[in-house]
Amino acid sequence: MTRSERHAMVIGPEEQVLGVPGSGGVLVFDGLCGFCTRAVYAVQRWDRRGRIRALPLQGSRVLELTGLTREEALREAWWIRADGARLRGAEAMTAALATAVGIPLLQLFRIPGVRPLAARGYRWVAAHRYMLRGVQPHCTRPSTRCDA
Repeated sequence: MTRSERHAMVIGPEEQVLGVPGSGGVLVFDGLCGFCTRAVYAVQRWDRRGRIRALPLQGSRVLELTGLTREEALREAWWIRADGARLRGAEAMTAALATAVGIPLLQLFRIPGVRPLAARGYRWVAAHRYMLRGVQPHCTRPSTRCDA
């Protein structure tokens, strides 16, 4: 899969969120963050079965379609499964990666101490994401439409 094909997998904000396969989901991310964009593209490289739809929170109607507030979506990434279940932060990113690779990675959160450690690490990254190395943010690419 070429780099441009991976980038095209971030669906346009005008597409419906609920059109994901039953075993898939929607990953809502900060499309103005280069680090976030890089992380989403990395997860999508592993998604060979097309189970993940990535939506920048700045996209037209994304918040409306997902039911998230702008504050919620800016605070952390969100994973919304096809059945409507929602995860956020470290668990959202882990669920998206687990869906991409087909391995039940969320079971790691059952190990004592993993959940708080992952949450703490995620909060640090989220607070410093604009300073971390990334790629050109999704919403600044010429071929994307974001309301940013």
